[in-house]
Amino acid sequence: MKISHVFVLPFLLCSLISFSSSSNEYSQFNLFLTDEEKFDLWGSYNRGEGAVTEESADELIYNHTCLFLSINEDNLDMKKGAYNRYKKVNKKKLQERVEYLFSKSFDMTGCSFD
Repeated sequence: MKISHVFVLPFLLCSLISFSSSSNEYSQFNLFLTDEEKFDLWGSYNRGEGAVTEESADELIYNHTCLFLSINEDNLDMKKGAYNRYKKVNKKKLQERVEYLFSKSFDMTGCSFD
């Protein structure tokens, strides 16, 4: 019986790691997260040591920018004001990020920018 546990544990760990890494793909936002959850997740990447900055890796900047732009503000209730304020104040910064990401050949078709 102990031998079977030795084989099962690594299999479970590999499965969990594989599942968690695939669930973090931002191309799946529309499948698993509401727009309010997207906004909360996006906001969490603006604070603390893991905050996304201009010095962050291009992939992280892409994920952060695309996440924000994929939010449909019509589906936001209590957070709609905060979303619109950020978008209005930072529209130029967002546009610059989109242009930068295009220049780096990132596919922005899943993101929208008004």
